[in-house]
Amino acid sequence: MTTETETMPVAELDCAAREQKLHFAGRPSDILGPSRRVREEQRHSRHDRPGRSRKKRMATVLLVDDDSNALDALKELVGQEGYRVRTAADGSDALQSALADPPDVVISDCMMPRMDGLSLMREMRRSSKLAGVPLVLVSALVTLPPDADVVGFLRKPFAVSQLLDILHRVATP
Repeated sequence: MTTETETMPVAELDCAAREQKLHFAGRPSDILGPSRRVREEQRHSRHDRPGRSRKKRMATVLLVDDDSNALDALKELVGQEGYRVRTAADGSDALQSALADPPDVVISDCMMPRMDGLSLMREMRRSSKLAGVPLVLVSALVTLPPDADVVGFLRKPFAVSQLLDILHRVATP
């Protein structure tokens, strides 16, 4: 039994190899096949074409934390669950991002420079665009005031399952 490459002249092999390199211009891992998340995104993007109705849009989550390591870890975790993720380094940046394109849910640290999580909550509730966006606050030290308008509060360190439970409950597009 001969394979296609055994019967192909050398010049055609070089051309085929160049085409494959162009086709796989992404990460080396892309050559092995798309990840589960990429396959899910591709499946959803097929519904974005004109003339087709999209069955279900993935929810967008805005993550807010001034600790870049915590933000990266949360971004990876939430992204692996199939959500679209945006990030902001403080409440002020988060508010601008949310006003420009409202997310389906916001998960924010409480203690941050420029604008903390509680101030972000107050500003979101004052905005007609953001008043109904669910907000989850996370903190190692802060205790929430009794009138806090949030759907969840997690004390650091928290179990990942706690965050995901809240997210799955409230993050609906």
